[in-house]
Amino acid sequence: MRSWATQFLKSARDRALDLLFSTECLSCHAELPETHTGVALCTDCLDQIPPVDWPVCQRCAARVPEYPGNVPSCSRCETDKLRFDAAFSLGHYDGLLRELVLRMKTDRNEQWGQVFSHLICERLGDDLRQLEADIIVPIPMTPWHRLMRGTNAPVVMARCLGRELGISVKGRLLRRSHDLVPQRGLSRAGRFRNVRGGYRVRAGYQMASPHILLVDDVLTTGATCSEAARILKRAGAARVTVLVVARTPNN
Repeated sequence: MRSWATQFLKSARDRALDLLFSTECLSCHAELPETHTGVALCTDCLDQIPPVDWPVCQRCAARVPEYPGNVPSCSRCETDKLRFDAAFSLGHYDGLLRELVLRMKTDRNEQWGQVFSHLICERLGDDLRQLEADIIVPIPMTPWHRLMRGTNAPVVMARCLGRELGISVKGRLLRRSHDLVPQRGLSRAGRFRNVRGGYRVRAGYQMASPHILLVDDVLTTGATCSEAARILKRAGAARVTVLVVARTPNN
């Protein structure tokens, strides 16, 4: 067991060093200047992932029209009973960001989960620290899906974010109670029905009214994160804030 743990830590350290001292962009493989600092992405690729500087719904992070003096909110959140309290994303799920998120989903080297976590901390770190979340919890994946993909991106992100933000990570707190039909292709209502009862909190969990930062890769209808938040609140969570890499258009 000790040998396995040592190998795992060495592998994680090597991946982190590869990102820190990379000489080429992980996206387009362009050579990075010697003075480059931060995530291993070139300026051209970073320009294709612009910071969120447009008004977004405070509940689900969807882009909304700008109305001076009004609290940003979207029509969907007025009808959908989303159980989480707020959401943050790095940007829109389109273009280069979409392409890189899809890479992350099957990245056995787990570099993209770290890249996105570093970029999130660079752009949203102050906002996330002001939340004063107690723990970070990733959306779980079944062992079968973990085996097929070769990685669990939300877990990779949660661990990296925990280190950078100084927040404890509870990677096994939330569990899948049964296999779910893939959400892709389902209607909006079908997505909410599909995830109902799909998660549970690990037996023996004890924490008084925590604020939980729930991590996933993409937020579409919010059905998955809403069901996870419902279960977490039923177990005693006072507040659940969602953090994702990308937010799909709210339609």
